[in-house]
Amino acid sequence: MTSSTKKILDKILWKGKSKWLLLGAAIGAFIGLLLLLSTLQFYFDVHKLLNGDANPDDQYVQINKKINLFNTLGVKSSFSESDIEELQTKPFIQSVGKFTANDFRAGASSDMLGFYTELFFESVPNEFLDVNEPDFRWSEGQNFVPVLISKDYLALYNFGFAPSQGLPQVTPSTVGKLNMEITISGYDKKQSFSGRIVGFSERINSILVPPDFMVWANANFGSETGLPSRLILKVDNPLSKDFQAFLKEKNYEVSTGRLIGSQFGVLLKVVLSALWAMGFLILALSMLVFMLNFQLLVAQSRAEIRLLLETGHSPKQISGLLAKRFTMLFIGVLVMVFMALIGMRIWQVGYFENQGFELESSLAPNPKVLGVGMVFCLGLLWLNIFNIKRAVRLLAK
Repeated sequence: MTSSTKKILDKILWKGKSKWLLLGAAIGAFIGLLLLLSTLQFYFDVHKLLNGDANPDDQYVQINKKINLFNTLGVKSSFSESDIEELQTKPFIQSVGKFTANDFRAGASSDMLGFYTELFFESVPNEFLDVNEPDFRWSEGQNFVPVLISKDYLALYNFGFAPSQGLPQVTPSTVGKLNMEITISGYDKKQSFSGRIVGFSERINSILVPPDFMVWANANFGSETGLPSRLILKVDNPLSKDFQAFLKEKNYEVSTGRLIGSQFGVLLKVVLSALWAMGFLILALSMLVFMLNFQLLVAQSRAEIRLLLETGHSPKQISGLLAKRFTMLFIGVLVMVFMALIGMRIWQVGYFENQGFELESSLAPNPKVLGVGMVFCLGLLWLNIFNIKRAVRLLAK
C-alpha cells in the first residue's frame, strides 16, 4: 500500500468523526499513568528513607533514658557499663559511642561582641563525627580550644534569638572568624583559653570539644568517673521493629528529629497505596474509553470499511491504519508522562534535600518504575490493537 493510498484511507475513516472523545481519553490516560508511576516512584524513595538507605546520617541516633520523678529529685539519669555492654551485643547495633559531658563550670566571652554566657560542653569519639575538620584537635599545653556546634543552634540564633533581640544575623563563615575566651573552673581552680567555632555538625545537637580536651579538663577541674547520660549509636536501621522494640523494653528514647517516624511511615504507605489504586482505576477507565471510542469509530465507518473491503483492501490493512493512529496517540501520551515524571523528580530531589534527606541524584525515574510503566503500556497497546482487529474482522464477514 502506497503512502498516498494510506492517506486517502485515513481520511475516509476519520472524516466527520469527533476527536473530542479521543482527546478526553488521552487526557485520562495521561492523568492515570502519571499518578500511577509517580506514586510508585515516591513509594520507592520513601522505602529507602524508612530503611536508612538514602542518607548515611540516618544510621546514627542519640539515645537517653527517659526522665522520671527520681531524676527530678536529684538522681542522675545515666548509662551504666552493663547498659553499654548490652547495647554492644545487639546485632542491629553496629557501634556505641559515649557522650562525655563537662563536670566543671564553663563560660565564653567576647570583647568584640560584648557578651558572656555560661556553656556546657560534650565530646564524642571522633569516628561518630560528621565533620572532618583538621583544626578539631587538642593536646595538653595547647591554649587554643576548637569548638563544633550544631547547625540547628546557628539557625535558632539567626531566626529566633537574633530578631527578638535586634542582633544581626550571621553566616557560618562569619561565626568561624569570631574569637572568644573560654574559661573553665572547678575545685578552686580557674583557667582561660582562646576558642573559636571551627565547624558545624548536622548529626549531633550539642556543643562539642575534642575528646582529649574533655578528658584533661574533667581530670583537672571536675571528675573522671562520670557516667554518660547520652549515647550515640550507629545502627543498621533505626526504624526496624527489633530496634524499636528494644528501645521500648529498656525505656530508652531517641533524641533526634531527623528520622521519619514509623507511624508516619505506615500512614504514608497507606496513602500512597490509595493513590496508586486511584491512578490504576483512572488509567483503566481511560483505556476503556479508548476501546469504546475505536469500536464506535469502526461502527460509524461500517459503510466506508465495507466499501474498502469490496475494492480489494484487506482487513489487515484497515485495522493496521486504525492501530497506527492509536499507537501514535498513545506514544504521545507516554512521552508526556515521562517528561512530567522527570520534572516531578527534579522538584522531589530538591525538596527532600531541603528537608535534610538525600535521594539518588539521578533525575531519571527508578528503573522499576520504568519497567512497570512499559509493562502497562505494552499490555494496553496489545489489548486495544487486538480489539481493533477483532472489530474490523467482524465487519469483513
